[in-house]
Amino acid sequence: MLTAVERVLILKGADLLAGVGPRHLLGLAHLAQEIEIARGQTLYRDEDPADALYLVVEGRVRLSTGERTASEVGPGEAFGTWALVDDSRRGQSAVALEDGLVLSLRRSDFYEEAAGDVTLLQEVIRVLAQRLRALVTDRPEEARVEPEGRPDEAPEPQDEKPRSA
Repeated sequence: MLTAVERVLILKGADLLAGVGPRHLLGLAHLAQEIEIARGQTLYRDEDPADALYLVVEGRVRLSTGERTASEVGPGEAFGTWALVDDSRRGQSAVALEDGLVLSLRRSDFYEEAAGDVTLLQEVIRVLAQRLRALVTDRPEEARVEPEGRPDEAPEPQDEKPRSA
């Protein structure tokens, strides 16, 4: 069984939670569940609802879409992070490559904790904004984000009523 301090340090490893203060992380640490995993065990399938963030404490997990491996995650790494902010389907499967232990933080628990203090949500939004900016910078052709400010070529607004002279 992990101590509260160990859980805080593990949660801090999730990029969405990296900027969250210790008091908030301690609250989340009490809500996180330890799950023992066995080699070959499916943690979730691509069509499952995204309802929890996972952090690997021990072992390795393969994330895949269909037959294609997207990545492998190990100790100190998080996966399923979008589950904290998006209630869509997973979009990939997670299968344990080794026996181990993961920490799971359910979205409903996260929001229940965050409901009492907007600072926690502000930190998560800040990280999401950084991810979005990186996407716009690194792959602008894939980013469907409205530009900031008003574009220079924007047409002048036209009145719908004729002007009287």
